[in-house]
Amino acid sequence: MKLSEAKSGDTLRILRIEHDCDEFACKLEAMGLRKGDIVKVLNKGFFGPVQIEVNGAKIALCRGQAKKIDVEKM
Repeated sequence: MKLSEAKSGDTLRILRIEHDCDEFACKLEAMGLRKGDIVKVLNKGFFGPVQIEVNGAKIALCRGQAKKIDVEKM
């Protein structure tokens, strides 16, 4: 499942981050988002960004970015 498909309140494990753009993967890693991390979806409305919490940090990703992250429910 993609992060963009998750619902608010879901707890997920990151399985894979697409590497179409190495710059994108590097930015996510700099924000503390890596394969194997556990994330919680804080807010995901019908439109707008997907807000997550990972390692105590809150991050907002646009829908296009969230579509590049494969996750599994915990």
